[in-house]
Amino acid sequence: MSPLFAKSDSHRPFLAALGLFSMWATVAGLAQEPAPVTAESAVTATAGKKARQIRVTAEDPTTRTAFANFADGLRAEFGALFGENDEVWVYPVDLRVSGAPKDVVEGRTAVIPPIELLPDGRFQLQLAVRLHNRYDGGEVRRELLRLLLYEMMLRPYASDPARFSGEALAVPPWLLRGLDELLRHRASGRPSDLYAGLVKSRNALSVSQILDQADVTLDPVTDAVFAASSAALLSALLDQDGGQQSIRSFLGSLPDRTKPDQGVLLREHFPGLRGSPAALEKWWSLELATMGQLQAVEFYSLKETEELLDQALSIVLPAGKAKPVDGIRRFLPQGKPDEAFTGRLHDYEQFLEHHAARAALESRVLELKTLNLRAFPLLRSLILRYELAASRLLAGKARGVAADLKQIDEERVAIRSTMERVDDYLNFYEATQAEGRSEAYDHYRQIREKLERQGRPERKDRISTYLDALEAEFAPVP
Repeated sequence: MSPLFAKSDSHRPFLAALGLFSMWATVAGLAQEPAPVTAESAVTATAGKKARQIRVTAEDPTTRTAFANFADGLRAEFGALFGENDEVWVYPVDLRVSGAPKDVVEGRTAVIPPIELLPDGRFQLQLAVRLHNRYDGGEVRRELLRLLLYEMMLRPYASDPARFSGEALAVPPWLLRGLDELLRHRASGRPSDLYAGLVKSRNALSVSQILDQADVTLDPVTDAVFAASSAALLSALLDQDGGQQSIRSFLGSLPDRTKPDQGVLLREHFPGLRGSPAALEKWWSLELATMGQLQAVEFYSLKETEELLDQALSIVLPAGKAKPVDGIRRFLPQGKPDEAFTGRLHDYEQFLEHHAARAALESRVLELKTLNLRAFPLLRSLILRYELAASRLLAGKARGVAADLKQIDEERVAIRSTMERVDDYLNFYEATQAEGRSEAYDHYRQIREKLERQGRPERKDRISTYLDALEAEFAPVP
């Protein structure tokens, strides 16, 4: 729900009047509100470098420090993404924390009260967070990002707040979800697996679907697809010439309800999208493909490395062709052409005399070198030793290679066994030592029930259509 805009003649918090915090009565005695900031002083950013935009109040000093560090970090990521320093904000955000982790409470973790215009011309932005046994940190993060976007949307009205229409503020769902996902994506080293999966499966949403998505709760799979598609769209917009300024201008125009739909608004504020109606779809598709490419700092998982290593150690040699002979050589004994061979590097004694053995070994050495660049860290030393063994065979130094390969294989099995035990221990720890209840199984059950209701997707390709027709034609008569 978007918080309503309301004018107030009182400097006191209006939350108690609304009854939003009747069960959070302890908040009333917390630290006093920050000193009021006039619109004029806010516009000139006289708050200075030291002042924090997000101000945290909580009874427990440890809780206050933890939330302050979290809020400062999120604000820094937000500012870096939109090309802003810490001094350009106009309106502060009050984050009020109450409760304790042991409290048993039903309901939301984070609530944004209605936004008020105070008598000093300042918009009041607040977030009330309740600690309890089912505390949702993701909800707190999203609502705090929503408030930061509200603040950016309200900046154009700082010099004349009366110009604001008084209607409800609303952040487009794609923008909020995409912002959250994009910040997480960049903070975690830009992992490519989710985006690569979307590109491969072709299940990414179109731009029109992204922009038209309603602000409703989605199942985990749909939400992940929507988040990744929205993040790619926001990233594509920010990568445009002057993209950061354009997105700020776009946000500033959202409260004006006389403006057209979002697609038209985006073309209005991003000159690079005006050339063609399909320009936004093109840039978004390119960005999605780029985000799906393996990054320089990424490496394969243990399972992926094992599979690629098995491929790199495989040897496939074609059968040789008999050479045509003429003249008197036709009466001389002819050697048999080499037979086709399929095996592993370990079987070198069976293929070293093959006419294509050298080329195959050279390709294996190159493939092992390439794999080692992105291999799972624990296997990199073993891959290097496999590569050295292949190089020795190329140099004709086969003595001792069999023993080396056997030892490497044994160490590889030991690493695999160790990692399996680590996985088992982590699963055990998560199942027995978790502080709160996870909703992962609930999400899995919801998705499974949804898929069972929908049934298997109907295939429309020609072969499936033909087989369906045959099945209907020859089905036994009841």
